[in-house]
Amino acid sequence: MLNINFLGKSTFEYDGKILGDQLGNKASALICLLVLNNKRYLSREKIIGYLWPDSNQEAAKYNLRYNLWLIKKYIGEDAGGNLFLKIDNDCCSINRNFQFSCDIIDIMKFKPDEKDTIESILRLKKMFRGDLLEGCYFNKCDELNNLIIYERINFEQRKVRILKRLAELYENDRLYEECTEAINEILEAEPYDEEMVLKLLDIYARSGKRTAAIAYYNNFCNRLGCSLGIPPSSELRNKYNEIRLSLSDDRESESAAAPSPERMKNSDRIRIVSRCLKGVDYFWISDVVGKIADIADEKTINSLTRKELLDLCHIQGNILKFTGNKVDHESEHKREVLGVCIINAFVKLLENFCRGKNVTVVVLNQKNMDEVSSHVLEYLKSTHIQGLDFIEQ
Repeated sequence: MLNINFLGKSTFEYDGKILGDQLGNKASALICLLVLNNKRYLSREKIIGYLWPDSNQEAAKYNLRYNLWLIKKYIGEDAGGNLFLKIDNDCCSINRNFQFSCDIIDIMKFKPDEKDTIESILRLKKMFRGDLLEGCYFNKCDELNNLIIYERINFEQRKVRILKRLAELYENDRLYEECTEAINEILEAEPYDEEMVLKLLDIYARSGKRTAAIAYYNNFCNRLGCSLGIPPSSELRNKYNEIRLSLSDDRESESAAAPSPERMKNSDRIRIVSRCLKGVDYFWISDVVGKIADIADEKTINSLTRKELLDLCHIQGNILKFTGNKVDHESEHKREVLGVCIINAFVKLLENFCRGKNVTVVVLNQKNMDEVSSHVLEYLKSTHIQGLDFIEQ
């Protein structure tokens, strides 16, 4: 039995033995071309054009014959006596009757079906071990290299379709954690797919993770604005407002049992209740910035420079309402932001907000604080900003 993998480092296993360097890159590429051609005939002239475009006719024909001989030498007949390749004077193809498995063939056959199972889709997902013919570049073979790049993009799109089907199956079985992981993988490949972002927010809400939904929405809006200069769709905004309202209702219920408003004066002390979420960088910082933006006056916020406001906008969209004429969608708005810039802007915001006030920041679920925020909190406690205290719960 022959097993072939072209995604990641190409491997050929024949009758339980790995064919290492016996075939070589050109023979591997030749087999890949024939497989991608969907078992149809490929002319010798076309193969030569892909693999030996800079060779003279006699040398190119010899190179093709030699590589076909190599393949025949190391890949023998199957259990039914069939040869792997069908070869004549003009064309080559994969023998349709030869028994073998190949990752890219299984992936190319995929079409969503009601008979799909999580196990069958996971099996396809595991086949994506890397790029097509990973690590291979063929000198002076421009047409072949362009084809490889095109097919790599094609298989990335196929991977997204497979992940979408997997997320759908997880959702149907109410496996929300697994569904979230699948959607996040999709968004790594297609970071501006608003349909998938809408699905992610819905899954977060249905699994009780509304604060995570709000944080993701804010980060997504910032990426849209900084990279593309566009706002989110109305469907996304409606979903965000729905989640935010439901979270506000819960907080009002909590306040009936224990006083925890975002702003509460008691002996001239302002109380900010903040929440933590493990695994989401800057989540606690973003939450505190958002609470300050809700209760601070414009003078406090606008004491920050435009650059500092833009830095904070990358983690908390609530700051956008204060930017006004400070943001005009210039190229500076699209720059990459360093973490240290965000932290410095956050510290300055706290210093300005606490000036002349007594402020207590209550940290709920401190054990779930993300790593970046945890380091920043330790730094804040060591600097002793005047008027600022922390209560960790």
